[in-house]
Amino acid sequence: MKRIFLTGAIGCGKSTLIRAVLGDRLGVAGGFVTQRILEGEELIGFDIVSLAVSVNQEHMYPDTPKLGWREKDGRLHLRFLSFKDGKVIRNDEAFSVFASALLREATMKPFALIDEIGGFEILIPEFMEAFELLLASQVPCIGVLKSLPSSERLSQTAGLGSEYLQAAKALHLRLASDPETEIVEMRGHDDKYAINTLWQWKEQYLTYEGQN
Repeated sequence: MKRIFLTGAIGCGKSTLIRAVLGDRLGVAGGFVTQRILEGEELIGFDIVSLAVSVNQEHMYPDTPKLGWREKDGRLHLRFLSFKDGKVIRNDEAFSVFASALLREATMKPFALIDEIGGFEILIPEFMEAFELLLASQVPCIGVLKSLPSSERLSQTAGLGSEYLQAAKALHLRLASDPETEIVEMRGHDDKYAINTLWQWKEQYLTYEGQN
């Protein structure tokens, strides 16, 4: 399979496994990761983080004012979800502009990493268009797909409603019906099938010059 998406319960080790398998290859990937932002022990939001060590901001956003991203360790961070005073604040431009540009850029990379997909971004047409372009590009892709139970919880906490749940189900069906995509449900940190599947994917698509 050219594309592998891990799904499963929060905290079962999906992102940890992907990073362990990719190792130093993470530096040549396109796409993005999402990062929890803590203030002490309190979760205050989530960022989109670019994977590229250097990003040509003028090329990516020629007609767009600065969105509020910040650079850290050579990567760009942009808050897409904030929790403040009991409210959930969305930043749709984080996906319609920033993440969409990262996905378009990923079509020119050796492979793409999306960690994760399945949140409110699937309601944003510009993001989903960029995601479909990535799938059509046939660039190998590995990532995390938000589980449907997690989508139901997000719908309740963020007030996304039935439209979001329908879109989440449609995304799962879209990927499950793609002959080049496998959705792997990870059942724990020692899930041997998930571990073996990711290593096989790496050996098939990320091996060059005799190296793994």
